Amino acid sequence: MSALATTGAMRPAAVRTLPPIKVGVLVDLTLAPHAGGHVKCWQRLAEAAVAYPDEVDLTVHFNGTPARCIELSPSVRYELMPPVLSTRRLVQNVPDHTDLAPWHPRLARHLAAYDVIHTTDAYFCYARTAMRYGRRHDVPVVSSIHTNTPEYARITLCRMLTRVLGDGAAYRVANDTLALPQRVSGVLARRLDRHLERVTFSLGHYGEENVAALGDRQGPSLRRGVDHRLFSPERRDRAWFEHRFGLPAASLIVMYAGKLNAGKNVPLLVSVIERVAACGVPVHLFCAGAGEERENIAARLGRLATCAGPLTQEELARAYASADLFAFPSVIDESGNAAVEALACGLPALLAAGSGVALRVADCAAAAVLPGDDPSAWAAAIVDLAGAPARRAELRRASRAYIEARVPSWAQVLTEDLLPVWRGAAARRA
Repeated sequence: MSALATTGAMRPAAVRTLPPIKVGVLVDLTLAPHAGGHVKCWQRLAEAAVAYPDEVDLTVHFNGTPARCIELSPSVRYELMPPVLSTRRLVQNVPDHTDLAPWHPRLARHLAAYDVIHTTDAYFCYARTAMRYGRRHDVPVVSSIHTNTPEYARITLCRMLTRVLGDGAAYRVANDTLALPQRVSGVLARRLDRHLERVTFSLGHYGEENVAALGDRQGPSLRRGVDHRLFSPERRDRAWFEHRFGLPAASLIVMYAGKLNAGKNVPLLVSVIERVAACGVPVHLFCAGAGEERENIAARLGRLATCAGPLTQEELARAYASADLFAFPSVIDESGNAAVEALACGLPALLAAGSGVALRVADCAAAAVLPGDDPSAWAAAIVDLAGAPARRAELRRASRAYIEARVPSWAQVLTEDLLPVWRGAAARRA
């Protein structure tokens, strides 16, 4: 950890005597009820910032139409702005729509008000506008990366090529000979490298190999918090769960939460559940979220699956606590809010190797890390646990104990991880 984070955390009294630091956080995604963990992460941090008006004046920018400001408090707000060149104009079937323009004039006018600009990607319009504005006007830029976008793009483009070209000769030329998905992934990886070379500070993320040359510009790893009260084993209510969603009684309920798309590796779960059912285990897949894989899940699994769509935070917490296992096969998630929330609710988790969340909770006894491309390994793990209710109960207790001991609240993430870095970046400018 850098001296920056240590110094910022050692002197909270000194920080309180300073005026509130004005920070603009740029999330180049749409603020919507069905938004993923990247958006929800900054919603939770903004909600936590409401309690610290003397420390920070925070604006979180999202895509949104029409342009409007949503005030959480006099010191915290969401600023929604229409994209200049939305991916929605070019393609429909992508996991998240963002802005591809190189410059956002409306956003640039807002950036003049901030002591520090915080980008949350390295690729799209908000981040590109921030870097240009920061260089021109000497405004420090802090970066945190929330998704392995190069890999996400590779997976998504492979899927798009299959949908458009099928699996014949044209697909093999585009995917194998021309290597279009790999080329796009490489372009994004190089853009990430350039972005990290130019920022004032970079918070740790999945691509740690990219930050080795940052020196004292490398900040601490940005942890992810959890609402310990909301996400709790005390919300377990199996009778409500089965009645609310029409789930079969006496089945092993395997839960997934997040976007239902190939980028999140959701098709793996279909193969897994098929294998588990073939072993004679009464298993049922419960999915909370929306996406293009929903129809495929229903078609292949039929009565073995329930796709409930996006849930409110309250219902999501009750569902986590009432299920039997949590399966999260994504290999591209840096934070994996859903996995942490599930563990907080006492739900043992199966995670894909290589993801940021698997690395973060690798020492949790209730989290098994499995290959993201081997459904047989996932099926075997589920079959073993299906026949061991006492073991599942033990893992439930271990998962909650781990969260209580190791995962901070969102307020702690704000005050211990972000505020010291923002203050340090502003001090460098001074």
